[in-house]
Amino acid sequence: MDRRTERDLVGRVIDMAARRTTTLADTVLRIPADTYVSPDHFARERDRLFRERPVFACLSADVPNPGDHLALSSGGVPILVVRAPDGGIGAYVNACRHRGSPLVRGGPGNSGRALACPFHRWVYDTGDGRLLGQPRSCGGFDELLGESLGLLTLPVAERYGIVVVRPSGDEPVDIDTWLAGFAPQFAAHDYAALLPYTSATTTWACNWKLLLDTFFENYHVFALHRGSLGAFYLSGASPFDAYGPHNRFVVPRSSLLDQAERPREEWELGPHAVLQYFLAPGIIISNVADYVMTWRFTPDAADATTVEHALYTYRPADTDEDRKYFDERFDAAESVTVSEDFPESELIHRNLASGLIPHTHAGRNEPGIVHFHRTMADELEGP
Repeated sequence: MDRRTERDLVGRVIDMAARRTTTLADTVLRIPADTYVSPDHFARERDRLFRERPVFACLSADVPNPGDHLALSSGGVPILVVRAPDGGIGAYVNACRHRGSPLVRGGPGNSGRALACPFHRWVYDTGDGRLLGQPRSCGGFDELLGESLGLLTLPVAERYGIVVVRPSGDEPVDIDTWLAGFAPQFAAHDYAALLPYTSATTTWACNWKLLLDTFFENYHVFALHRGSLGAFYLSGASPFDAYGPHNRFVVPRSSLLDQAERPREEWELGPHAVLQYFLAPGIIISNVADYVMTWRFTPDAADATTVEHALYTYRPADTDEDRKYFDERFDAAESVTVSEDFPESELIHRNLASGLIPHTHAGRNEPGIVHFHRTMADELEGP
C-alpha cells in the first residue's frame, strides 16, 4: 500500500474514534429473510453471481510454477487453473472429455507438462488443454478423430498477483474493468511474491451471505468477541470504501489510536489494523503487516456453505520462530471465526428459516452489509 493512502486511512480512524462514530451508510437497509433461505433466490444467485460473472479464482502464488494446478468450484462449475509450461495461465472445466470425470481432486498440485485423468488415463497438455492420448483404447474412439476432444477452456486473466476466471460464456476477462476502480489498491501490494503457508476448510449449515455479513462490520466485536478480539480491536471507527460491487474495510486495533500524538509522517496502518478487501461475490483478502489471509465462501445450497481459509507469507517460514508466529496468527483467526462468528450465522439461519421473521436490518453503522446486499441485488436484476 502506498504511504499516502496508508496515512489517510490512519487519519480517518483517529478522527472517527475522536468523534465516537464510524463510516455511515445513507440509510438503514431491510433485508428480506427470503434472500437468505429461499432455494429459488439461491439458484438465481448461483447462476448470476457465481457462473455468469467473472470470479476470483486464486492468487498467482497458488500456482507459481509450470505445471502447478488448483481445482475449485464456482456456481457448480468445476474449474481447473493451470500454470502453463511457458509461464502463462490457463483455466479449464475440470472434467475429462471421455466420461466427465474430474481430472484433479483435492488441493493444489503439479502435473508437469500433462494432465492425466485418474479414471482411464486420458492425457491432456497443460499448455493448451489438447488431448494427447487415450491409452489402451483399442481404437474405440477412432470415429471421433475429427472432433476436438481437448479440455473445455474458460476465459481467464492474471494481473496484480490475482487470477480471475469466467465460469461460463466466452467473453474475455478484463481484470481492470472487473476491479471497478479497485486496481490501484491491488497494484500497491506485491501479491505475486506471496508464499502459501497453511489452510483449512470447513462447512457450515447456513447461507453464504450470513457468513460474509460478519466480515462487513466490526460493530459486533465488543459483544460477540468480548472474551477474544474485543480486548484488542475497536467496535467502530472503521473506514469503508466501495469500488463497484467490491469494497475496502479497515478493522482497527485499539493500538492504532496511540499514533494520534505522533507526526503524521510516522503513522502506520499495517501493525495496527486488518486492511480487508472484498472481491464480489465471495472472496475476502485480509492484509496484515507481514502476511495475507484469504477466505473463500462457496455456496453449496441455500443453507450450506464451504469456507476455505488460507494464510500466505511474504517471507519463507524457515525458522521455528517464524513458524510459531504464523501458526499463532492463523490459529487465532480460525478459532475466532469457527467458535464465535460462524456458529452465530448458523443460529441466525435457523431463525430465519422459521418463516416468522420477515426481514433483518443493516444499520447505517454497518455500511459494508448495506453495500453488499444492494450491489448483489443490483447484479441479480441487471443485464
